Amino acid sequence: MPYLLNNSQNSNPPGSPRSKWLTVSYQPVSLFTLKRSDATSKAARSNLVPTPYAIKMALLKALLESQGKHHQNDFEIWIKSEFTWIRDLQIYLLPPEQLVVNRNGYKLRYYDQTTDKADKNRSTVPMLEGFVFREWIHLQGELKICAGECDKLTQLTQLFAQINYFGKKGCFFQFLPDATQQTDTPTFTPNPSNSFTVQPMDDLGKKTTFNRINPFSNEKAQIDKDRIIEPGFLPLQLRSTSARYDFYQRY
Repeated sequence: MPYLLNNSQNSNPPGSPRSKWLTVSYQPVSLFTLKRSDATSKAARSNLVPTPYAIKMALLKALLESQGKHHQNDFEIWIKSEFTWIRDLQIYLLPPEQLVVNRNGYKLRYYDQTTDKADKNRSTVPMLEGFVFREWIHLQGELKICAGECDKLTQLTQLFAQINYFGKKGCFFQFLPDATQQTDTPTFTPNPSNSFTVQPMDDLGKKTTFNRINPFSNEKAQIDKDRIIEPGFLPLQLRSTSARYDFYQRY
């Protein structure tokens, strides 16, 4: 998902009928990690930046927490409409200026889920020991997110302002209200000549429904239908690498 900054466009005043795209900025305030879709429970590489799927799920979480209690009597109708416009957003990301990926190995004790299915007549050891592999990313600079086309930019801005983490809980980001822009075209657009790093980008399928991604529903989401994974290209160059870290710099 490569990008080209568009500095020639004019920003429209908030509420302008031409404004269809919203650009917001976040300042990372802690390490970031978000397991890739092809990761396992014991060996998990991290995405370098949040994916469109993670961003839309964060928007949905903010929507439900702030407005869900007001729609107890018409929840099904309300969430169908709200979920549709969030699902259909097109998301572009501009990474921070520098990223350092730290690779770590941990020795953990974890619960053996097969214990529940084991023979009850023999002794079992429900707690096992093992090594896990994780990546934590230090982001230096601002993370920019451009979302559109949408006619609910005021509501979208309010939802973004309520988000304080992406990825794993504890990966905090500070919303920067003064850096918010409403424009009639994206503030940055794909530019294949400046893409050096590939990252799988998962997103919501065009026809998926709220019940498919709702963990409390009996309906199950399907890969390549309700959750699609496509290669994304980031304008990042690998400047230095070793067995313990990777250093990227934005082009």
